[in-house]
Amino acid sequence: MGFSTDAIHAGQKPEETTGSVTIPIFQTSTYVQQGIGEHKGYE
Repeated sequence: MGFSTDAIHAGQKPEETTGSVTIPIFQTSTYVQQGIGEHKGYE
């Protein structure tokens, strides 16, 4: 690891199940619809 990586992650304990040291990013979106199956073209 380089210095910048150590500076960000130093002192963080990995999550036991996955070993993750940061919160994951979830790229999701939800769109409002007028009714069931009435899409506005974004889906």
